[in-house]
Amino acid sequence: MPLTAALSIPLTADDGSILAGRPLILVLTTSVVVFTLVVQGLTLAAVVNRSGLALEPEHTAREENDARDALNRAALDHVDHLATLEVMPDTAVDRVRRGLAARLDHTPETPEGTTAGAAYRQLRHEVIAVQSTELHCLYDEHRISDTTRRRLQHDLDREEAALGTR
Repeated sequence: MPLTAALSIPLTADDGSILAGRPLILVLTTSVVVFTLVVQGLTLAAVVNRSGLALEPEHTAREENDARDALNRAALDHVDHLATLEVMPDTAVDRVRRGLAARLDHTPETPEGTTAGAAYRQLRHEVIAVQSTELHCLYDEHRISDTTRRRLQHDLDREEAALGTR
């Protein structure tokens, strides 16, 4: 915009004489524009990194893994509590417990079949609710970023959708 304004200055004055300061104005305006772009361009990365707006992929991955572990521990605690109350069948409790333990060990869970019992689905819904609550606590305590919260909540929502209706 400043360069456009400088270029709009006429070459000659109303009396037909050459405008004396026009070349200097063009040089100064171009210099300011170039200097501004170069300085901002070279310092932008440092400013963004220092502000914390951009996180390194390793930091984000570590934060996400720590949050997943916290969610799975909270869910495992809930399953253990339900097991002591004996409100769910032992087979459903064991199945969910194994899946959560496998996630804490960072090994993929192996499916045991395509049909899940009603008790298993109910327990998984409860576990997902506990994980969702823990996720919101982590976010509220500023232990995870909004990006991590949204990504993990999306995963929980997909898991719950895959379970179907209660």
